[in-house]
Amino acid sequence: MGNQSTETDVDEAKVRAAILRTLKSREGKARFVTEISAALARSAISGQLLERVLVALAAEGVVMVRDHFCADPHLFGVDLRVVALVQGDAGAEGQMIAIRAIDAAWDQWLAEYLANHRCT
Repeated sequence: MGNQSTETDVDEAKVRAAILRTLKSREGKARFVTEISAALARSAISGQLLERVLVALAAEGVVMVRDHFCADPHLFGVDLRVVALVQGDAGAEGQMIAIRAIDAAWDQWLAEYLANHRCT
């Protein structure tokens, strides 16, 4: 039983490092959770493990996760959460920087989606 806990801790540490690496590779830009999941897919990371680590990172204030909604019926059930790093050395401003990064990613995606999608 102790071995299982150690394996889980190692897996979580690897996923945590992979998530942070993925976010840092975008130079402060936010990413959709689905993008992070796709980036980690080669590592065969389960959705549950990804969720658990994202929740822990958000609780620690390392990342911010914001959910979005689009009333388009084609997007029913689609995960529209966006994640950004919180710059820890920036204090409260770090959260505002993360919010702006998330809003910028959402606004860009939504503009592209609305420009290219027509509901019939």
